[in-house]
Amino acid sequence: MTQEELEKRVMEMILDGEGEPYNLLRKQYENSTVEKREFTGCGFFTYFGIPDEYAVPGVKGRIMSVQALFEGTQYGYMFILIVNDGRIDALEGFAFYGDWEYNYENANLVYAFDEGRKHEIEGY
Repeated sequence: MTQEELEKRVMEMILDGEGEPYNLLRKQYENSTVEKREFTGCGFFTYFGIPDEYAVPGVKGRIMSVQALFEGTQYGYMFILIVNDGRIDALEGFAFYGDWEYNYENANLVYAFDEGRKHEIEGY
C-alpha cells in the first residue's frame, strides 16, 4: 500500500459518520487536492487544498479517531484530521513511540476509541 492509499483509507474511516460535521467535511475531502506532504521521521503531515465554495467559515478543530497497528510492532500510530478556517487543513499521522514505519502492507486500521469517533469540531 502506498502513502496515498493509506491516507485515503484513513480519511474514509475518519469521515465515516452521519450528520455534521462529517457531511460537510466529507464533501470538502471529495473535492480536495493534496497541496504538500511533510515527513517528520516520527510521522507525516498531508496538507489539503479546499476550493472556496466548500469552505464553512468558523469551523475549526480536529478529529482523532483512527490508529494503525503494524504487524511486528508493539506501539500504535495515530491519525488526526485538523480543520482550520472552515476547511480541512491537514491529516497528521504520528508514531506513539519511535520512528514512523513506511511499509504500509501490514497496516491494520482500527478506531482508537470505543465510541468509534472522537471529534472536537466547532462552528458547524
